Amino acid sequence: MWFVSFSKANCKNCYACVRVCPVNAIEVKNEQAQIIKERCIVCGKCFKSCPQNAKVIRTEKNLIKKYLETEKNVVVSVAPSFAATFASNSNKIPTALRNLGFNFVEQTIVGVEPIIEQYKIYADKDDNNSYITSFCPSVNSLIQKHYPNLIKNLIPVVSPSVCHGRLIKKKYGHDTKVVFIGPCIAKKTDSHDEDSIDAVLTFEELEKWLKVENINLSELEESKFDDNDEDKALSPIVGELTKQIKEKKIKRKVINVDGIEGCIEILEAIDDGKFKNTLIEMSSCRHSCIGGSGMPDDDISCYERIENLKDYSVGLSISDKKDKEPYLKDIEINKNFESLNIPLQVPTEEEIKGILNSMGKYAKKDELNCGSCGYKSCRDKVVAVYNGMAEKNMCVPFMRQKSENIKNVLFDTTPNLVIIIDKELDIIQINPAAEKFFNIEKGKVEGLPVIMFLEEEIFNKVKNNKRNIYKEKVELLQNNATVIQSVIWLENNQVMIWIADDITKNEQIDKKHKKMKMDAITMTQEVINKQMTVAQEIASLLGETTAETKVTLTRLKNLIQEEEVSKS
Repeated sequence: MWFVSFSKANCKNCYACVRVCPVNAIEVKNEQAQIIKERCIVCGKCFKSCPQNAKVIRTEKNLIKKYLETEKNVVVSVAPSFAATFASNSNKIPTALRNLGFNFVEQTIVGVEPIIEQYKIYADKDDNNSYITSFCPSVNSLIQKHYPNLIKNLIPVVSPSVCHGRLIKKKYGHDTKVVFIGPCIAKKTDSHDEDSIDAVLTFEELEKWLKVENINLSELEESKFDDNDEDKALSPIVGELTKQIKEKKIKRKVINVDGIEGCIEILEAIDDGKFKNTLIEMSSCRHSCIGGSGMPDDDISCYERIENLKDYSVGLSISDKKDKEPYLKDIEINKNFESLNIPLQVPTEEEIKGILNSMGKYAKKDELNCGSCGYKSCRDKVVAVYNGMAEKNMCVPFMRQKSENIKNVLFDTTPNLVIIIDKELDIIQINPAAEKFFNIEKGKVEGLPVIMFLEEEIFNKVKNNKRNIYKEKVELLQNNATVIQSVIWLENNQVMIWIADDITKNEQIDKKHKKMKMDAITMTQEVINKQMTVAQEIASLLGETTAETKVTLTRLKNLIQEEEVSKS
């Protein structure tokens, strides 16, 4: 897993993250946002914009807890911006960290001085180049991945956190485990590239960990850091770092840039040959580390955080730098920044037009460049589609037009009768099936009262009661027809829709079938009656014949008996 990702369960395909990503490092596949790690600079803007809170950050808390249980020495390096978020409890943070099990607690600004010295060397160079500070890992990634031709302008030294990690290992032993805690998600990528930091936590993760361990800052005693550089306590504030460089009387002019949009603007300008002989302090986050992506989600503004940091710095005693000199010397802080650029495949003009056409864009006027898909222009979106980073259905105007086309097709081709009526009971629109049913010329009834064709009562009933009527069977006498009608009230649009199914032919067929059945029943009854009459007549004839036969046979019997008696 990359250091940052999105939860599939929570991602609702809203494209909010795509719209804010400054480097188009988010692709949408199967309606799910995914981070392209080869393009991602871990600036955190996508996380802050996500309305579904679908962010997933790889945490190393369990690894750190394992270090605390098994390692002899675990030292924590705390970024100086901690005071901006923990405010009045800042002096209790060392105590809280020791309660978690850390052996030593130091501030990261101990590693700032060697970095400033290197920045000064580049600021004093006799060339006419512009140089960019390299303490912000997101800025470093931005240049390496998206402006590789400007790597030569990036001062080739490590960040203060990496420098401090190396100082700690030199001071306490190379087998010491170093944990950096700061305001930046991108530090998880930066520090793991160096032999200095073993694990990284954000302030947000620290705050949650303290809650799990039931460590309440307000109940703790204050304590000091094991090492600090108090005169650099304000270094997280924009401009403070280069302010310390300017105090050394450098040759170059200095520009401070905070916010990824400003960084990109400056980089584009440098790429165009502007900003010569300039030292540029560059931070990807607005208000630099004070507004870092790993700060807790709270209601504190960056301006309040700046004041918190200033309040904390008041009264700090300046430490003796001579104590640090033995382990500040001979620390390797040079870094070779390499290109990590993976260029996108560029489609031909014919391929661009083909993709545009497939999204319903056939002319220049169809390229709205609305940005709803997250890309600055329709053609940028086409390049993303071509590279498999985006889907065509991300185009909102295209999907709306597609939906409207389907609606129009349904409206025009449905055999149902459809009339759209305003609240004044005037006709707004009527479909072809209804025009044919009422024998109206196309386009001649819009604006006319619907009561010219239908009874007024049902519409008033629906409008006044705000209750729809479904599948009501009515006779339309003036049309000599029978329909099943529904009337639907659309509150948001303040219109009614009359939908009817003409069942006149079905009714006529039913009546014909009923007549045939009644005729058959009548005929059957007549047959039964005739059969009964015949049966009765046959029975009568059989009765008479039987009686005559009996009389005749009786006479014959008596005659035979008389003859036998006379013989005897």
